[in-house]
Amino acid sequence: MKISRAAIRTSMIVMAMAWLPTVQAADWQPVTGAQALRDFISGKTLSWQEGNSSNRGEYRADGTGTLHAWGVEFDRSWEVKGDDQLCFNGEPENQCFTLEKSTTDSSLYRSTDISSGIVVEIREIEAKAVMTGKPDAANAAQGGPATASAAEMAEKLSNPSNPILIVYNNFDYVTFDGDLPGASDQTMTQYFFQTIVPFKLDDGSSLLFRPGFAVVFDQAVPNANVEGGYDNIGTDLGDVGYDLVKTGTTEKGTIWGYGLIGTIPTASNDNLGGDKWGLGPEVVLGKAGKWGAAGFVLGHQWDIAGSGNRDIDLTTMNYFYAFTLKDGWAVTGGPTITYNHEASSGEELTLPLGIGLTKTTSIGGRPWQFKVEYWNNVVRPDEFAAEHTFRIGISPVFATPWND
Repeated sequence: MKISRAAIRTSMIVMAMAWLPTVQAADWQPVTGAQALRDFISGKTLSWQEGNSSNRGEYRADGTGTLHAWGVEFDRSWEVKGDDQLCFNGEPENQCFTLEKSTTDSSLYRSTDISSGIVVEIREIEAKAVMTGKPDAANAAQGGPATASAAEMAEKLSNPSNPILIVYNNFDYVTFDGDLPGASDQTMTQYFFQTIVPFKLDDGSSLLFRPGFAVVFDQAVPNANVEGGYDNIGTDLGDVGYDLVKTGTTEKGTIWGYGLIGTIPTASNDNLGGDKWGLGPEVVLGKAGKWGAAGFVLGHQWDIAGSGNRDIDLTTMNYFYAFTLKDGWAVTGGPTITYNHEASSGEELTLPLGIGLTKTTSIGGRPWQFKVEYWNNVVRPDEFAAEHTFRIGISPVFATPWND
């Protein structure tokens, strides 16, 4: 059920919550009775400023609700339990609160989380209010009526079609192998940066722009003029890869998408790029649910411009999976299969198998995702190729004002 912003402005009372110290008990009167609690929450919006995200939980009289946070929506529901508890569904479990009203200010309330004892002050206002204060760390991780829990954010982040602005900071350590002498002694370290810039569309889908680039700190490259010799690349920038896709998830959980994949020749070393512009089609297909998400992103690009001698005729398939666990943990993987139709030694297939572990949590009111991942190229070029990759990722989530 969708509620327009105009309806929210004209028919809802926005509740402003602030994390404040407990006031003297004599100043508060318990709100009891099932009908009184229903009247308090029915048709109301609870708003909360978390980090740089303006969150709001909209609660309807039929017991359903929607939480809007960090560019995505979370299903909510609520119910009255007994004579004095107001309960909201969420992950990992329902949260129940008692409610009190100020005896000196008719617009001021406070709620107490029964499980954690956290007290939240709530002000009933006729117009939208901006909330102040910082959420308690424990409460931010478990979520609430106007905040997403770590588990809920982990589920949303597992689905690449969700319009979430996340900045991936990945640090890779790579070992090599091959038939060339000394191949198994060579390594590489690099920083891979990728950001997802999302735009919500009127039809409920999203337009995602995902540029990414690598900074190589140290990489061994075979020297064709010296038998068994290698050159070391210092700090250099690789080509920028990107894709631009229209994507979404159906009500039955099918992830779909289509768009473009490309390469921008920004490499500062000839060994890291071919000085060619690449472009081609891309499709996305997968499945998402409460358990997480799995699928693939298939693309092919050809060179369309540039002065380099190496042509681009490359097929890639990034397969992804994320199986969510408790408390924001997930088993994940996202390596990319490549088939180079223009390799110097003929057509080359690289097939990695990968697995990882991620933890989503809240720091200072902002969701963060931490990751460790490993993959092994079980099929790779014979002469010289990457064999093992170890990755550490640190990725913050940001709000997108244009998607509010």
